Amino acid sequence: MTAVREPTRELRRLATRIDFALKQFLSERGTWDLTTKFEAPRHGWTLSNLALRHSQSTLTLAKTDMVLAPTAWVTARAAVETAARCLWLLQPEDEWEREARWIALLHEGARIKRKETEGFPHIVAQAKAIEDFANAVTAELPDGVSVPKRVDTIQEILAAEGEGLPRFYVMASQYTHAAELGTRSYRTNLGTKAVYGDLVDAKDWLEPLWIAYLSFRVTAMRLIYLKGEDLTEILELADRQVAEARDAFVASLQAKEPV
Repeated sequence: MTAVREPTRELRRLATRIDFALKQFLSERGTWDLTTKFEAPRHGWTLSNLALRHSQSTLTLAKTDMVLAPTAWVTARAAVETAARCLWLLQPEDEWEREARWIALLHEGARIKRKETEGFPHIVAQAKAIEDFANAVTAELPDGVSVPKRVDTIQEILAAEGEGLPRFYVMASQYTHAAELGTRSYRTNLGTKAVYGDLVDAKDWLEPLWIAYLSFRVTAMRLIYLKGEDLTEILELADRQVAEARDAFVASLQAKEPV
């Protein structure tokens, strides 16, 4: 399709550098966790992959058309929410505590059985199968290890991580839930001072791209750490290249601001 507003050179460069960096973190993360006897690292791998795909979707939007920024906020929010679940799951150093958290996530997944799904037997059956499996695995946990009564909320997890993630999550929710601020991409001001149109600009891309990058990066690094490794030279280089591209993008935005 023909782009409504072509991405700027600096925006494309930032998206390209992030894309390269994601591939490096993906390569270093590998699939070692799929060979372990524990379920939590395996589930962490699936969450990490999900975060990656949400992040890649954000990059694809950035390279396609600048007016797609509102949707990029949604995909970046999905990436950070997925990353938060992964971090919560893999946060304990004790492998059995991680297994207990995995079971807690299973119980949460079984909640697809709700008032809205009661008329769909296959969904009800799936929920029961998950719950039965979770209960059976719980019985095999070592003495002294208990399943958390609840999974921490996304806000609680992000608050512990910092880096502006809680604020981004709140702002991105405005786009996800079609709230007031989410409509500001197409309107400035209110009442008689309102101006309508396609008002998305390059500045609207800085946070979604940066958060999309961090979301997969933190999941990959957690799994790399569990593998017994640390940040390698190629990953440090990827980080520097992304930071440099981000700085250049910010500089280009500042150059366009009225004096």
